[in-house]
Amino acid sequence: MPLRFELSSTAKKPQDRSHIRISDAEIVELSSAYRLYGCWRWEIDTGHFFASEDVYEIFGMTFSKGPMNLVEVMSRIHEDDKSIMAETYEQASLHKLGFHFIYRVGTADEGFRYVRSVGKFRNDDNSGGEIIGITYELLERMRTVGFGEEA
Repeated sequence: MPLRFELSSTAKKPQDRSHIRISDAEIVELSSAYRLYGCWRWEIDTGHFFASEDVYEIFGMTFSKGPMNLVEVMSRIHEDDKSIMAETYEQASLHKLGFHFIYRVGTADEGFRYVRSVGKFRNDDNSGGEIIGITYELLERMRTVGFGEEA
């Protein structure tokens, strides 16, 4: 069972940050600076799942601009987390909800690490809608550098 799971029909109200003068692009840059942090889109009608390079890296897959191989994605999710993940996407698409959950990605041989996905339903006039979201490492990888070495 994943550590945390939640569906919601209400989104957090965006914060006023006009007084801070920080852009959306800068927020993404800072949020993703020291961890794998990717975005994705799932077309509900076709089942196609498109993702950025960091999502591919999180799942240990070679990047492609085409749809991800969902069989391969699911093979890298901890067995105990698969059913709740499938249920989350199903409920989000049926009821047009947002969600977040923490689950394990990896293999039994390599070990598993925790990642978090946050997503929401988005209407699409040409289809039954889509789910968009982000996935990132919950605990960033620790990098150590010895004296005189470059990262």
